[in-house]
Amino acid sequence: MRGGWSYPEEPEKKQSGSRKMRRLILLWSPLIQLVAGSQCFFPHAWHGNYFHLGFNSPLVVSNSTISEKGRCVESFGSHYVMEEEDRGEKCWRCMTIFRKHHNVLQYKESYCETYFSTFQSLCENIAGDSPMYSMFRRGSESVRCPFKGPFTFSYSKGGSGLNQCSFPKSYLDSCSDHRRLQVHFQACIDVQGSESAVEQMNCLAHWKEGSKHYMVAEMSHDHVHSDETRYRCFVYEKSGKAENRTVTMAQSLSATCRGLWSPTEGYRTFKMEKVATSTATCHLPRFLTSHRTWSSLEGNVRLHLNSGERSLRLSNLEDSRHPEDSHVSCHKVEATNYNSVRLVTFVKSGCDSGFVCSEFVEEANGVLRLNLGQKSLLPSEACTQLYFSSSTLKSLLMVSRTSTTSPGCPMSGHYLVSPPSPALRSLGPSPCPSPSSSLVSGCGSSSMKVEQRCPGKNMTSRTYTCTHHWSREGVTHVVISNPSSPLLLCLSYTGEKAWISTDSCSSKPEHTFSLSQSSPCVQTLLSSSLSSTAPLLPSPLPTILLLLSILLPNVRVSS
Repeated sequence: MRGGWSYPEEPEKKQSGSRKMRRLILLWSPLIQLVAGSQCFFPHAWHGNYFHLGFNSPLVVSNSTISEKGRCVESFGSHYVMEEEDRGEKCWRCMTIFRKHHNVLQYKESYCETYFSTFQSLCENIAGDSPMYSMFRRGSESVRCPFKGPFTFSYSKGGSGLNQCSFPKSYLDSCSDHRRLQVHFQACIDVQGSESAVEQMNCLAHWKEGSKHYMVAEMSHDHVHSDETRYRCFVYEKSGKAENRTVTMAQSLSATCRGLWSPTEGYRTFKMEKVATSTATCHLPRFLTSHRTWSSLEGNVRLHLNSGERSLRLSNLEDSRHPEDSHVSCHKVEATNYNSVRLVTFVKSGCDSGFVCSEFVEEANGVLRLNLGQKSLLPSEACTQLYFSSSTLKSLLMVSRTSTTSPGCPMSGHYLVSPPSPALRSLGPSPCPSPSSSLVSGCGSSSMKVEQRCPGKNMTSRTYTCTHHWSREGVTHVVISNPSSPLLLCLSYTGEKAWISTDSCSSKPEHTFSLSQSSPCVQTLLSSSLSSTAPLLPSPLPTILLLLSILLPNVRVSS
């Protein structure tokens, strides 16, 4: 047969072509997987904007993309294969992503490769000691903090754990919403780097890994000016329970959890001890708990006793738009007397808390004086001269308004008020610049009447009820109320000098006036007259007539 036949050569060409085909299939297997593979989507709970240390703008997690990381093309388990394109060239990286909390994602990743066999092999190339990166959700809602204060603590800076600032003790407490922590750092003279400062931590996330616990918080202090200084990670361990609770904690140097392995090693370390806020042996005084609610004379401060009679709520209503409520609990009895008790109380309002020396003095049934010292961070210091002295304490007169019976007014009679005093303006508007004033008290009534006269005008009067009265150190105090006003007033007098207080029964008045009795009450005069007259005896006349009729039967006696 003629040439042109090439049967023997065909097997070699087929073998060569098959080898080339296998190489192409191996080289382009990722593309084949992309065509045949399933679609990749991130869980909806992950979607949002995240801060990532080292990136200038937030990373946005959406359906199938993470900005700055590329598009997800394949996923299996916790592995996500991301496709990136740089200057027209594509590469693929594997991200192993862990959702630690709704607000925290952590991941490890491979290099961005162009040549590899399979996506599985790409993910298998992530080494066990590869760095773990952290992503913190921006604009997220805070969560309940993992521990509840108050704590005292010592701290150190620099990561070595040496040079502990232990005296004086620093202080940490959770805020009333339990989503923030307020930290008071104390400066130690002999520890370099220690400083007196106040910081707040807004708790964003916490989770457990083995025996260790982690927390992410937004920091709030004078040095926060960017996301890099705002976010911090903490690792901590708890031990003990209740008042015996201790916490060891370490803080990261930067806005990541990377490299934070031990609660004893970090940029800043804490050794925290729980402080008891109340004890079973501490109870509020009986004269306080006998009434559930108390208020100051002007009504701006109120007390409400909680059940259990070991705590109360103190409301400060001076700013009606931003009223302030404080929870006050009994920590320790310092001193007690027949009509007074001095306590160390734990007071918390928002993020502000501490221990306050509180003295309750019973003035009369339904009346007490509350003396409050300055706030201390340690209960042992609260009632010392530094925090509780005449120059530092605040005194409040508290009255119970639940009494159903009035004790009456201690004064009885008609009194002239002179000269016209600015203090009388608190009793109501004057009908003229300088009216003549008088006061009628008692006279068969439990109230008093203030009368004012102006030349050529009719007399005006206001009636007050005497709700409480007592005497101390030669001064008589009378709490009076008017039905047309929710405010209470205090009329105080000694001898003929008198004064009116609007916020407390002050013993050092700014303005005084003379209160002299012009005449007693008519009822008083009558009762005095009757009490001074000898009792009337039966008339002896009928007895005399009877004796005469017996002795002188013939004598006619006419009566």
